[in-house]
Amino acid sequence: MRLSRHLLSVGLALSTAAFAAGCKNPGGPWPGGMVFDRYLVVVLENTNYSDALADPYLASLTAKGSLFTDFHGNFHPSYGNYLAMVGGKYFGTILDAQKNIDDSNVADLLEAHGLTWKNYAEGYPGNCYLSSTAPDNYARKHVPFLSFTDIQKDPARCARVVPGPDFQQDVALGQEPTYMFYSPNLQDDGHDSDLPTASKWLQGFLDPLLANAAFMDRTLIEITFDESKTYLNNHIYTLFVGPMVKAGYVEGEHMDHYRVLRTIEDNFAIGTLNAEDSEANPVLNVWADPTDAEAIKSVHELNLNN
Repeated sequence: MRLSRHLLSVGLALSTAAFAAGCKNPGGPWPGGMVFDRYLVVVLENTNYSDALADPYLASLTAKGSLFTDFHGNFHPSYGNYLAMVGGKYFGTILDAQKNIDDSNVADLLEAHGLTWKNYAEGYPGNCYLSSTAPDNYARKHVPFLSFTDIQKDPARCARVVPGPDFQQDVALGQEPTYMFYSPNLQDDGHDSDLPTASKWLQGFLDPLLANAAFMDRTLIEITFDESKTYLNNHIYTLFVGPMVKAGYVEGEHMDHYRVLRTIEDNFAIGTLNAEDSEANPVLNVWADPTDAEAIKSVHELNLNN
C-alpha cells in the first residue's frame, strides 16, 4: 500500500511537471494551470438570456470573447447560485435567508496552494460585517465568501472580503489576487434597477480593464448572471473574455456555474471540493491556443485518476 501511494505521488508530480512545462508560463510562482494566471468574475442579476443578448453592450462583448449559448443558473433565487460558484454544491438554503456554513470553498483550495483571492463588494462596510444589508445598496447574499464560517472566524481571511473601490486600487498598483469575485451593489447589478442600468455600469467598469494591457495579460474575465428573471429554464448570459479566449466564438455545450468552478480548479491544479464540482467537466473549447485546452484537460484527467 505504501509503495502504491509512493508511485501515485511520483506520477502526480511528474504529470504536473510535464503539464507545467507545456504551458505558456511555466515559470510562474505556482505549479499546474497557467492557461490563465488570474481570474475575475463579475455577477449581474436576474436577467433572461434573450434579454441580455438584446442589450447593445452585452451583445458587443460577444465579438471580443466567447459566448455560452446554453449556460444555465443552478438555482432560484440568487443566494444558492452565489454559493454554488464558490462552494460547488447546494447548501440547503431557503430562499435568500443568510446562512453560516461550516464547509469548504474555493478560497480554501487556493490558499492551500499558496494562491490569493478577494471578494470585492460594493457598499460593503468592511470589518467582517455580517448583517444582511447595509446602506449604499449592499446585500450580503451577493457576497458568497462571507457565508463560510472558516472565513468569518479568521480575521486575516475575512479581511480578503473588501469594499468595491479596493479593486481599482489593486489594479492600479498591480496587486491583483489570483482569484477575484466582484459583487456590484443592488443598483449596479440590476437587481433593484434594470438591465440598461446594469449594462451601463458594466461598460464603465469593464472597458477600462479591457484597455489595460498589464491587467489583461493572462487574466480571464467571466461576465455572468446569477439566474434568469423567469423561473422556467434559468437560461442566462455568460461570456469569457481575455487574451487566451477565442474572440467571437460561440460555445453551444450545456454549461453551469459548477463547470466554471471546475475550470478554475483544473487551471490552477488545486484539486476539487469533492462536491458537484468534482463531477463537472471543465470548459475546453473556448481557448485560442489548442494546447491550452489540452493543458486543462490533462490536469482534469489527473484529478479524476488521483
